[in-house]
Amino acid sequence: MTHVGKQVYTLFGNNTLRFGNVVEEKMEKDGGVHEWKFVRVDWVDDEAFEQDRQRVIQFRGYDKYSDWYRIDKLKVFQPHKLIGRVKKLTGDGFLDYIKSI
Repeated sequence: MTHVGKQVYTLFGNNTLRFGNVVEEKMEKDGGVHEWKFVRVDWVDDEAFEQDRQRVIQFRGYDKYSDWYRIDKLKVFQPHKLIGRVKKLTGDGFLDYIKSI
């Protein structure tokens, strides 16, 4: 099963969600005997991660991040279903409350 074209998300840091589209995939060993699927993702609105990445490169002198992610470290999702669930939060005034604080 291919993941190319699917939407994924992951958590960066303590509270930053990263959303993107899988654009490439490959099979590779990850330090052991088993092969894993790795994917490359075109992330959207990813400024927080990119700023952190540049700070780490400046501080350490190398890039500790990879552009390839093991597929089990990402969550595949369907945006319309996620948006539908989030919209349900507005029914009880939750978003109005959050905006007020």
